[in-house]
Amino acid sequence: MKNWLRGLFLALSLSPLACSAQATGNYTEGKEYKKVREVVAPADLKKVTVEEFFWYGCPHCYHSDPIIDAWKAKKAVDADFQRVPNTLGSPVGELHMRAFYIAEALGVGEKIHKPLFAAIHERHQPMNTPDQVKALFQKEAGVSPADFDKNTSSFMVDSRMRRAQQLAMSYGITSVPTLVVGGKYITSASMAGSPEKAMQVVDFLVEKIKKERK
Repeated sequence: MKNWLRGLFLALSLSPLACSAQATGNYTEGKEYKKVREVVAPADLKKVTVEEFFWYGCPHCYHSDPIIDAWKAKKAVDADFQRVPNTLGSPVGELHMRAFYIAEALGVGEKIHKPLFAAIHERHQPMNTPDQVKALFQKEAGVSPADFDKNTSSFMVDSRMRRAQQLAMSYGITSVPTLVVGGKYITSASMAGSPEKAMQVVDFLVEKIKKERK
């Protein structure tokens, strides 16, 4: 299964989009990871935040999602994980980003996350119009069209979208999925060699950040 996922990832990485346990081993800055464009100071020095920049339409992100879930189940207790949607500069990407934050505002993020991925990549439903996304929210999470519309352009949703876009610019995110550790280091499957190896680099970077903060 691991070899199959790796082969699929490598095949997908040839497309023009490229969507553009404890740490073991030693990794090299500039190879398996690099510094972000602008370091973002942590809100809590006792926690190391791991941020995944992703897009629902990206096949790499879809196939990395269960690997990240497995990592979350055994991550260090002082490592926090956050998903950060990215638009990749496209209107559909903006729609999907808005859907993510609407789901968060309504408290149905976990009910929508995997079904939205599945709709696009398993059932091949484009999810490129607000009505299509709204129907998914109603089917999967029981969100009424009125509640969806009420939150579409709410202050909370708009402000979280602006913050996500600013973070991506500050870090220098140009493709997805990309992982940022401690607001300081970037890694990805393409840098590490596979989605599984990227999570090993994440563990290494979590420990590196903790040592740097001492």
